[in-house]
Amino acid sequence: MDSFRAVPPDFFAEVQADPRVDTAMLLRRNGRVLAAWSRSPVSWEVVSIMAATMVGSLETMLETLGSASPRAMSVVAGGSRLFLQKVEPQALLVLVARETVPDSHLREAARRLLARVPSAPSPPRQVTLGPSVREPRGVERPSRRGETPTKNA
Repeated sequence: MDSFRAVPPDFFAEVQADPRVDTAMLLRRNGRVLAAWSRSPVSWEVVSIMAATMVGSLETMLETLGSASPRAMSVVAGGSRLFLQKVEPQALLVLVARETVPDSHLREAARRLLARVPSAPSPPRQVTLGPSVREPRGVERPSRRGETPTKNA
């Protein structure tokens, strides 16, 4: 969650200017709100916990049915379209609009919002070469103690 330690105060400025988006929130999978905005008054404690619970429920249901855990979900209910996207293993972005707003519009809005989040530095990639992996021709293989390096011809 290092990427979200400093969410810019104007993080939702773009969706605030979009008349088709009604609510937006960035939250942890446990329901803790990291940033939120809505056109109307909202009980963030309730909405965030329910959003996190819904994602967990949908993931469990789909995995039980043999599907992979989705990275993004779109749910239409009660005249609203909810677009939920996993951002990191423990974070979600939720956008809410009227049912008539296309899913593609919310996906694009999510993409633009998430492009503003500074990337967390990724840990160095560790590659282990096993005995069955052959080095490219002309590359010296590291020697073991007491051995002379060998060149792969």
